[in-house]
Amino acid sequence: MTKKPQSKKVTVNRKAIAAVTLVIALALTVVFVTLGVTGRKMDAQGLYNLLPWLPTPGENYNWRQALVPGAGLDEGVLTTLKPVSEEVKEEDLQTAAKVLMKRLSDFGWSDTAVEVKDNQLLITLPKSADVNYLKNILTAKGEFTFTTPEGEVFMTGENVTQAGFGYADQSGTNIALSLMFDGTGKEAFATKSTELSGQSISLRRDGVVITSPSIGEPITQGTVSIPGFTLDAARENAVLLRSGALPFALTQEGESVPTKALLLNDQKDLLIYALAAVLALIAVYLLVRFRLGGLVAVWMLLVQLALSYFFAALIGAGYTVLTLSAIYAALLVSFFAVVNLFIGIRDDARQGRSVRQALKDSYATRGHASLDVYAGLLLLAVVFIMMDQGIIRIFAEVFALGLLLGLIIMHLLLRLLLNETIHLFGGKTGLYAANATQKRED
Repeated sequence: MTKKPQSKKVTVNRKAIAAVTLVIALALTVVFVTLGVTGRKMDAQGLYNLLPWLPTPGENYNWRQALVPGAGLDEGVLTTLKPVSEEVKEEDLQTAAKVLMKRLSDFGWSDTAVEVKDNQLLITLPKSADVNYLKNILTAKGEFTFTTPEGEVFMTGENVTQAGFGYADQSGTNIALSLMFDGTGKEAFATKSTELSGQSISLRRDGVVITSPSIGEPITQGTVSIPGFTLDAARENAVLLRSGALPFALTQEGESVPTKALLLNDQKDLLIYALAAVLALIAVYLLVRFRLGGLVAVWMLLVQLALSYFFAALIGAGYTVLTLSAIYAALLVSFFAVVNLFIGIRDDARQGRSVRQALKDSYATRGHASLDVYAGLLLLAVVFIMMDQGIIRIFAEVFALGLLLGLIIMHLLLRLLLNETIHLFGGKTGLYAANATQKRED
């Protein structure tokens, strides 16, 4: 009877696999960061380019095409507006300044300023802003009235508590202006829509009819959706309704002129160096406390930062104080999540567990806690995205993207790379936590 041939046992070189995994991850990181700094021509003619998106100091400011700076961090344009009427009160000028700031905020322009000086309003805008378009929005008095077909005013914009816009149908071109009224407005609109059923009610802005929808049935709920607008017109009217009317009409005085940055003047690179110093302090802290594990964590935080800038450029968030605050707020959440995770590893290692087991246990306990934090903050950011149309929405969008990136990187990539690092360099606890019991894992 012949013996069955014995199958050879295949041995896997786990260290080699770990080394290859880490080298590939490092190479991809280097390529991505290099593209972020230099950009790349996508065709021979240079018609299609991948713009650099990582802020770097020096004379090459090509990244500013992808991350367009606001007036707070770069040169802007100064526009002077003056009241049409000759005599105005100081308190009315201050009221006008607040209304203009609200309008700019609702349009998403965060790095702007409105100053009252010599009976005029000095407005600093980013140099990338469409000044001519914004001028029409800012100079409009913004008085809204609701009138009967005979022109009788029965309501004003002051009775509107909320204004928004959205798609009226599936065409994608018919936009509806959505309004909610206060108690007085609800009653007045219900009465008139009952009287004028089968006729129309006009919405006027500064005396000019902008729409006259027909009334099919009485509208008594205190809300109304008016279709027939373009996206720009609906957004413009919603912003003007939310900001309230100016005390007086405005007109532009002279031409817009260049002006210095609101915050940094000519020190364009100062903020970049300051943020780099913050990152360096974070890196030193992680390296000193968590050594080789800290090095991997620093690597992942830099990946999150590079990806955050990339997506901020992709959605057109710009290089503003608001965008930077959102990016670094999400980065700090990831930093504290990492520190919390490594403290768990250190504590378990001090009790004699292996580093691999300590990593697994820390993710099972402290990792779940950080997941709850990420999920809670993401939910809060989504709520703000849904509720706001201005600068709060921009902050929430960038912050949500940063949180999502942090969650994926810290709970998937970091865990994978830490496991590969343990396979490659061994599980000596002193490599991963300072002042830990020197338990070795082969």
